[in-house]
Amino acid sequence: MNTKPLWAAGLGLACVSVMAQSTVTLSGTLDAGVRRVKNASVGSVTSEVSGANSTSKLVIRGTEDLGGGLSAGFFLDSTIAADTGSAGGLQFWDRRSTVSLASTKFGEFRLGRDWVPTHLAWSAFDPFSTLGVASANTFRSFAASRALGQAFGTAPEAQAANPTLRVSNAIEYFLPPGLGGFYGTVIVTKGENGTTAAGFTKGNGFRAGWTGHGFHAAAAQFTTRNASGGQRFQDQVAGLSYEFSGHRISAAQRRWRFGPDRMVSTQLGAVIAVGAGQVKLSYVHADQSGATAAQSANDARLFGAGYVHYLSKRTALYVHAARVDNRGTAVFTIPGGPAVSASPTAANHFGGTSSTAFESGIRHDF
Repeated sequence: MNTKPLWAAGLGLACVSVMAQSTVTLSGTLDAGVRRVKNASVGSVTSEVSGANSTSKLVIRGTEDLGGGLSAGFFLDSTIAADTGSAGGLQFWDRRSTVSLASTKFGEFRLGRDWVPTHLAWSAFDPFSTLGVASANTFRSFAASRALGQAFGTAPEAQAANPTLRVSNAIEYFLPPGLGGFYGTVIVTKGENGTTAAGFTKGNGFRAGWTGHGFHAAAAQFTTRNASGGQRFQDQVAGLSYEFSGHRISAAQRRWRFGPDRMVSTQLGAVIAVGAGQVKLSYVHADQSGATAAQSANDARLFGAGYVHYLSKRTALYVHAARVDNRGTAVFTIPGGPAVSASPTAANHFGGTSSTAFESGIRHDF
């Protein structure tokens, strides 16, 4: 009797069983385009950029079925600069690095580096997903936003580690699915006796929302407790959207508070399905206030428009345009332009003028 076929069949069944219980996937995006930014009379810059429509990234993730509705998983997500080939930021897995234990009945516990809940809520209502020249994060500027500048300073390492985007050393809990469209998250991050500049943010926050019948409503908050001067920096978001026949309209507001300084950003957006593509429209108003009347006058507005044409489910062509109008001595600019200054005596004086931009590129998911 030849037992080799039986042995081979048994090994094959074992492999199928293992594969059914544990999976690892590799995926990501490459997005490259050409951008031109003009900052009033200061001048203009044309450059090749990465991630204007969807962040260029490499993602490795895996799950293991432990039985009884319980599973373990990991998620590694690194930025790729498609225009230069470099990867990651201050950390290689700069976007996300987490390990988790999830239950279909009790929810998910997650540890590691992850997105802050306010960014997830804010980007969900932005037609441009806070990317490219029309991003609702255009006003997330340390140089121009007094609330951010006062809280975390202007050093490059502080900008990279600021907790309006991602945080390290996070402990998170997510509600289980199947709650009638309701979802929720709570997060605590450990300072570990470090510094904000080194990425050791001490803070806590939450995100809660509901989706159903085309509607999506959400609110989120994250409070940083080791900002400059020992004061608390508070970040709050609330938004609502409605989707119908492939179209979507949305409205959201984000509030930053640090001591007497405030910044309130209000965005209105629309995504309109047109044939094999989408038209995107956005308006964002930044309202600053502080200890002096001059600070309160430094507001700005962003107007954004774009079109994305889908060649397939994985590949798309896009074109975006945007304009920022500053008031008072505000110096908000669209990223990628020449350096500017708020000083009237500087050669690159820019305060109170406009920044305009145009970009076009191609995106491929894999």
